[in-house]
Amino acid sequence: MDRTADLNSALSFVIGRIAEQATVSGEPLSDEQRLLLNYLPSTAIWNPEFTVPVPRNINLERVCALGKAAYLHDRQLNPSSLDWEFAFAVFTLNRHPMGGLLQLAGMKLRRPRWDGLLLIVTALLPIVAVVLLVWNADGPLFLFRSEGIGSGCVAIMLLMFLASRRIEKQRLKEYIERCRVASRFVATLPR
Repeated sequence: MDRTADLNSALSFVIGRIAEQATVSGEPLSDEQRLLLNYLPSTAIWNPEFTVPVPRNINLERVCALGKAAYLHDRQLNPSSLDWEFAFAVFTLNRHPMGGLLQLAGMKLRRPRWDGLLLIVTALLPIVAVVLLVWNADGPLFLFRSEGIGSGCVAIMLLMFLASRRIEKQRLKEYIERCRVASRFVATLPR
């Protein structure tokens, strides 16, 4: 798996589809809009919780609307195609700003069901630590035990965070490979 080749492939697909959608809409992309597509702003602008006021960018708004229209058109035309999912997984894996544009188009990462269980365990871990502290509060080694319990709790939470990040990367790589295999299979089918 070549991440650079995948990123270039995903970028050319999405930029090409947005350019096609602009042509179909009757108003091709301007030079500014093409430049914007090739050099998108950082991911901070895609975050809806980003509270610093930013002046409106009409070109960015049009590019986002065209991306959403192209995605919805392709989903309606061929719902089984994995081109957009491939591109979104590649952008997410590489933390590319184009992923924010695809999120605005309505794409979401599918998370496994057990992610909720990990979240619950992570939330309950500090409560377990407090219970253990209260339970061991009357011994002569209280300070030593409390430091050990607190350090253990922080270490377990950190390990769970790092493990979940690693699992997510691995899952994205596997999904990208499945999309690649599916597109090769579709390409070999007789028409």
